[in-house]
Amino acid sequence: MRPRTSPESLSETGVVFALSSPRARALFLLIWLALLGYGAHSLVREFRGYALASLFQDVEGLADALRFTPVAPELHEQLGMIYLLDPAHFDPPKAVAHFRQAVALSPYDVRYWVGLGRAFEANGKWEQAARAYERAIVLAPHHFRPRWLYANFLLRSGRTEAAVEHLWPLVEAAPDVVENVCDLIWHVREGDATALQRLAEGRPSWVAVKIGEYLLARGRAEEAIALWWKLPRWDDAAREGGRRLVRGLVRARQWAEAERVWREWLRREHGREPTTTFWNGDFAHPVVEGGLDWRITSSREVAAGIDESVGYGDVRSLVLEFRGHEGVRYAGIRREIVVEPATRYVLRFAYKTQGMLSSNGLYIEIADAEDAHRMRVRRESLAASPEWALVHLEFVTTAQTRAVQLVLGREPTHPLHDYIRGRVWFDAFTLVRASDGPNA
Repeated sequence: MRPRTSPESLSETGVVFALSSPRARALFLLIWLALLGYGAHSLVREFRGYALASLFQDVEGLADALRFTPVAPELHEQLGMIYLLDPAHFDPPKAVAHFRQAVALSPYDVRYWVGLGRAFEANGKWEQAARAYERAIVLAPHHFRPRWLYANFLLRSGRTEAAVEHLWPLVEAAPDVVENVCDLIWHVREGDATALQRLAEGRPSWVAVKIGEYLLARGRAEEAIALWWKLPRWDDAAREGGRRLVRGLVRARQWAEAERVWREWLRREHGREPTTTFWNGDFAHPVVEGGLDWRITSSREVAAGIDESVGYGDVRSLVLEFRGHEGVRYAGIRREIVVEPATRYVLRFAYKTQGMLSSNGLYIEIADAEDAHRMRVRRESLAASPEWALVHLEFVTTAQTRAVQLVLGREPTHPLHDYIRGRVWFDAFTLVRASDGPNA
């Protein structure tokens, strides 16, 4: 007697048909071969379709590929992009048709919705394009590309405020893209600085600073200054931005604007605006990197810095210590000073030396900051002086001079007896206008 098969054993081993007659076995074999042939045929067709798509990345090849794999959304996307971007096959209606098919086959793929938005845009169907872009953003709210393309679309449509709202999350997530965002707005809006200013409104200081630098690089100094001036908080970003703004204005030779920003920077930093032309001439404040302050640089032969224990009127001064002794050429102390054209000035300062020879090659120079050939005055060979000595240097700016550069340095003396050693301190710099009288 044949044992019965339990339901549990059927669920584990599968259903078994008993084919007792040869005719039943033959019939089953034919059915199985037919199914196998149909599956193999479908598999071969799909393989041929993808092979054609890989080998022939053109309209004809992709169209042939679709005959074998009509439900492949990526093939519709490729054809849609060709009809959208290839000048030889530009056909926006066909692009829309293929992207419609792609999103129908794969409705959760962001790429296809973005492509559909671009295709609708190329057809001038603005509302449909907006809906497609919005759908892409819903599917991938933190993805860069959908928001970027949608903001681009909104800018071209004249909807600047809406575009800014979509660009800000990109800036917030990746601060390095600020310049790219500025480029997008600048080129689409054809140099409209207002849109860039809107992007900075209500944002952290660093955003306004970066946008200001972008504007300054494109010759829009007033807009850059206005952005920095409106910063509500005096934080590290505002400090650094102000310094960089001043240096950018100096590089652009916009001296009056640089002086205006510099004085406001000092007012915010110290609570009051400087009352003299030569700010920090006594080195009472730490030197500000950037701005219109001292630039103090050491070299292999000369150590430059601030001495906290020696001073003419207080206990701080600039000190140079010579580590090299022969052939020393140095010009590492510099600063720009904004002046009036065609005006007589007197520069005064104090200095003293230690272990220095009288013939030492030290000098101080005032020259036109834009072109030294216009005006240059130099006081050479500052004699050795163990006590504080006062010096004044008179000069007259030309009608074209807007700023001068002060240089403290050293040049080699006679080749046979060029030698320097010791230290020299400088302090109490002032710059005042002078009359034309003999006692000026």
